[in-house]
Amino acid sequence: MQSISGNRDTFERLVAVAGRLAAAGRWEQAAVQAQLAARFAWTDHTGYFGHQGLEEVLGMLRSSIPQPPPPAPGKPAGRLVVHVATQLYGTGGHTQSIAHWIRQDPGSRHHIVLTRQGSTECPAKIAACLPDPRDLVLLDRRPGGLMRRAGALRRVIAPADVVVVHAHPHDVVPSLALGVPGAPPAVYVNHADHVFWQGTSAAAVVLCLRASGRELTVRRRGVDAGRCVVANRPLELAPAGPAEESNELAARTGWGIPATDFVVVSAAAGSKYDPVGPDSLIGLFRSFLLRRPDAHFLVAGPSPTGAWAAAAAATNGRIRAVGRLANISSLLSIADAYVDSFPFASLTSMLEAGAHGLPLVTYRGHPAECAVLGSDSPGLDDLLLTPSTPAGFVSTLADLADSVSTRTARGSATRRAIVEGHSPSAWRETAERVYTEAALARSGPIAPGPTPWADGPLDQLVGLVQQETGFAGLDAAWADILPFLGTAQRIRQWTAWRKSPHVGLAQLVPDRSRAWVSDSRRRLSQPS
Repeated sequence: MQSISGNRDTFERLVAVAGRLAAAGRWEQAAVQAQLAARFAWTDHTGYFGHQGLEEVLGMLRSSIPQPPPPAPGKPAGRLVVHVATQLYGTGGHTQSIAHWIRQDPGSRHHIVLTRQGSTECPAKIAACLPDPRDLVLLDRRPGGLMRRAGALRRVIAPADVVVVHAHPHDVVPSLALGVPGAPPAVYVNHADHVFWQGTSAAAVVLCLRASGRELTVRRRGVDAGRCVVANRPLELAPAGPAEESNELAARTGWGIPATDFVVVSAAAGSKYDPVGPDSLIGLFRSFLLRRPDAHFLVAGPSPTGAWAAAAAATNGRIRAVGRLANISSLLSIADAYVDSFPFASLTSMLEAGAHGLPLVTYRGHPAECAVLGSDSPGLDDLLLTPSTPAGFVSTLADLADSVSTRTARGSATRRAIVEGHSPSAWRETAERVYTEAALARSGPIAPGPTPWADGPLDQLVGLVQQETGFAGLDAAWADILPFLGTAQRIRQWTAWRKSPHVGLAQLVPDRSRAWVSDSRRRLSQPS
């Protein structure tokens, strides 16, 4: 792993090249270079969570894009909200959030623009939210590179009352299209609040999904506190019903667990459990199980190999990784308590568990400044159990195991808070507040404040977690932007990086051609 300071030096060199290209009027090359820098900073922590220099380059680029003509008169009645994302998948937080936002805000008209959907088919749940197929725009099906996509996006959003950006942290297209006089105000959803992202100079409002994300945004991204709104994300949660609860005994039998035993569950991507310090969730649970021979820990997400297989063997199967589950409810229905993933939290999974009436435990073993790596949520913070030491973790679970009334009361209060905080009526109130804040925001570019560099505990932990994902490295960043380069440069850079596991023959194909080929294959494979 390259050091944080080494990553900083690489990143600043990339930004400097982007600045020189922009100053020379080589707009498209500068935009690609800016996206390369942002892509690297997203997955290889540089000690920055935002960067003034990169925002200045984006400002030069956005000012070079011609302004579209004003929208024609006779705009349809009602507020128009345009959602902008990079890519949407069949599963995942982006897709769910946008779909729920639209369904729970029926008083507005909604359009969706995707900047780089690529070969992935747009999820059916998104198309089902839109009354007209023309309300979904795929910019990568149009000719041109990043600058032309930004110009096209600026034309699409011109009649909007507000633009909500759900884009990937490195996607510069929304940042280039927004943040100019006359453009609609932009609300940036801070869904990646633990990593670097660009676009603060275009964000009239930053919608933070928790207090720890807001604190980091103000302290390290240079965003004024007055531009931040803290609110729950739109979710459609499915609390356990009476039938599900009554089938708990049969479900436990299916998992091979006695009815009277104490069961703790967790669910997240496997990488979120990989230890990056002295504490691991496996180790914490082994300490607890030594005291409680009637306890079990089941985890959905990680595969039952490696450290998980060793833990299962050492505990006679009482620690068990069960891989990915199509329906997590089957696991939640047998649980007595839920523990958030560690060292990297998974807030959405924890909220789903809380909606089932389970008491929620999130281990706060990180230093205090690393709160953004844990879980917090508006309206729920007072109900979370938050031990910060191994002894405290064991004691917290022991208290829950010893008292059915304690965990029932805590679980019921948690379910009530989550369901009320994420109800359709609560979301409509949140959406109106966000729209109001956006309408009051000043139009045009926003000068971000200081974006300090640091190499403290948070930065070290973020860097270590990123190394576990498999998406880190300058070669991975180059692989992502190769399809945007001109033919000669693309071949030259592909040759330089061809030995990287991230670089394959697909990177030789221009970005728009890749999308066109995948669309053609889908059409040919469909029955006539």
